[in-house]
Amino acid sequence: MPLAGHGLRPAPLRRRARRPQLNRDPLGGASPFIVLFTLRPTVVASTRAQTVLVIHGAGEPRRRAGKVYWESMLGKDLRPDYIVRAPRMPQPTNPQYQAWARRIAELIADGTSRVLVGHSFGASVLLKYLVDAAPRPSFTGLFLIATPFWGPDFPEFALPPDFATRLRDVYPLYLYHSRDDAEVPFEHMEHYRRALPQAIVRALDGRGHEFNQPHFPELAADIRRLEA
Repeated sequence: MPLAGHGLRPAPLRRRARRPQLNRDPLGGASPFIVLFTLRPTVVASTRAQTVLVIHGAGEPRRRAGKVYWESMLGKDLRPDYIVRAPRMPQPTNPQYQAWARRIAELIADGTSRVLVGHSFGASVLLKYLVDAAPRPSFTGLFLIATPFWGPDFPEFALPPDFATRLRDVYPLYLYHSRDDAEVPFEHMEHYRRALPQAIVRALDGRGHEFNQPHFPELAADIRRLEA
């Protein structure tokens, strides 16, 4: 759901502008859930199951009656080989980079390699965290959805000028963006595509910014490709 009062609304990119400008980023996330089976044998995750960490966007997590979103269904779509965690990030309606970066560091502090997924503002924070971290934490895949490219008007969230050089060995890296995204224009993804030529790009239609759908088949399939 768009956040009217955060001053983070993306604006169309100017052709002559060096970097895209943003004014607002909405988004919601989801909370992890557990389903217990009592009438059938319990499905036990493989001892080799890998964790998928989902970093949601700005705004309160999406909890609408009668609606199911891909964040809450991803665990079902990927089990038993993956365990999905989608923790609530600090102050989602007034997000601060340092607070979110510290939370990400806590979530991956055990050093276990993970699949990293970020959506919207969460994707941009996750990417900046990986640029800034030294040493960089271990991960098996990076999946970024509807990622804003922050311009110089937002130095707290903007990537350093040499971010592409620092990330040149990051692979596999997937970028997902819908052409009809009204919050973060499609041109932002194009900027990342040019800067990060190793990225695998999924240009989609009809998903909007929030990807309001019960399943995200492209994402689930790409994560499963890590097993190959």
